[in-house]
Amino acid sequence: MEPLQPLIDHVNARVSLTPEEARLFTSYFKLVKVKKRQFIIQPGFTARHRSYVLQGAFRGYVVADEGQEHSIQFAVEDWWISDYNSYIID
Repeated sequence: MEPLQPLIDHVNARVSLTPEEARLFTSYFKLVKVKKRQFIIQPGFTARHRSYVLQGAFRGYVVADEGQEHSIQFAVEDWWISDYNSYIID
């Protein structure tokens, strides 16, 4: 099975892609394996992409001045995650 087939299925649930369109669409993606507790976006960096979760779960958070973490988003399988403000504005 195509490694990005879940992503193709995710899109096909909303619009119908031909096999050629699916190949073109997935050519813009890169499969990246992320270890537990590994950052996908570092503090202070501009988000240049959005991430689609094939397996596992991710948490987005901010750190308050006192050092306390505040969760602001979660993404599980078949969902997207990114620093949307940075991605869109910066």
